[in-house]
Amino acid sequence: MGKIQLTKEQMGQIAGGVLFGGLFIFLYLQYFWLPASRQIEENSQKVASITSDIKKAKEQKAKYKDLEAKLASLRSDKEAAVKKLPNERRIPDLIRTVTTLSKKYKVSVTAINPSGQSKVEYFTKVSYSITLKGNYHDVGRFLTALGLEERILTSENLTMNGTGSSDSSVTASFTLVAYQYNG
Repeated sequence: MGKIQLTKEQMGQIAGGVLFGGLFIFLYLQYFWLPASRQIEENSQKVASITSDIKKAKEQKAKYKDLEAKLASLRSDKEAAVKKLPNERRIPDLIRTVTTLSKKYKVSVTAINPSGQSKVEYFTKVSYSITLKGNYHDVGRFLTALGLEERILTSENLTMNGTGSSDSSVTASFTLVAYQYNG
């Protein structure tokens, strides 16, 4: 085969074409390809991070499947505890309870007097002096019913005196202690 002879002008055109082609490839890589590949890499890392977070959240959800049920159970337990040991005095509720029980057990309450309160570490003891009349067994049932109430109540310093009347055989006085939470 024969050699191809190029003129200086043709060689300049080829060199210029190669130079412009190289310049085009450089600019394409610099301004389009590399920024796009960096963006793709960053987005891939974000997707991997989000996927990892979703996986962790699913694992935690599986670990605490019945979290809502536990929360509802704890709320009902809290409500029951507040009924037993309320945060405030609730004197009307206490008087209503004593009155209702006295009617039920045929005991006549003659006096209810507040007699102070004392704070203990987690609760406050609120005391009331109560005087009542009734049959011996009815008074016993009344005191038992007070002790069995939903709210925590105790009877202390019970004093009973016999009476000569036929309708009420004893007069009793005691200190009713109601507990209140300090939380």
